[in-house]
Amino acid sequence: MIKIAVVDDDSAILQKLKELLSSFDVRYGYDLKTDFFCSCEELADTAAADVFYDLIFLDIEFSGMNGTEFASMLRNKMKNYDTQIIFISSVKEHALELFRIAPVEFLIKPITEKEFMRCMLMFMDIYRKNENFLEYTQENTKHRIRSREVLYIESSGKKAVFHTKNGVFSVYGKVSEIIKHDSSRFICVSRGIYVNTDHIIGVTLNELHLTDETVLSISRGCRSAVRDRLGGL
Repeated sequence: MIKIAVVDDDSAILQKLKELLSSFDVRYGYDLKTDFFCSCEELADTAAADVFYDLIFLDIEFSGMNGTEFASMLRNKMKNYDTQIIFISSVKEHALELFRIAPVEFLIKPITEKEFMRCMLMFMDIYRKNENFLEYTQENTKHRIRSREVLYIESSGKKAVFHTKNGVFSVYGKVSEIIKHDSSRFICVSRGIYVNTDHIIGVTLNELHLTDETVLSISRGCRSAVRDRLGGL
């Protein structure tokens, strides 16, 4: 099930998006569950109750908390970098100033079916990528963990140590084997340490900054590869 929130104080927009989402669900066969909100405060209360959404259609202009403020709170205070955002606005200039929040796209009012479908298909590409899994064996039992849950993995002797959003655990095995089916998501930043690029929010010549505020050193031998992969060095 893909959970979606739509936030707009215009009832006509809410109805339009309800119809478009229903049409998209029928056409592509995805299991969508959508909640509708008239204000960012309503959504903030729901998010504070640990309700997770895969995608939020978020209007920017509100009389109270605006869409920009909510999105900044979601990313910076709640540390939620997984929920994707499609901003809705009647002002095209907002598109450039809000890219720091890393939205999927912008829908400019009036919303057309063509633009809506383009944005949804873009989101689905991201969603499918985020649903990749890493497999490992622990106590003779095979387990799987979503790649997006893993911040980085480091090699420690014969073990691979998983650093995740919910804690740290280790298993016997080689990191290279564990990540082989999703290797394009990970980058080696020093000997035996592979970082999930989805969680990198800052990079300097010597360090990487991750979404949980972890700072990792980049070894001299990996700097060139990191620079080529991530840029910004």
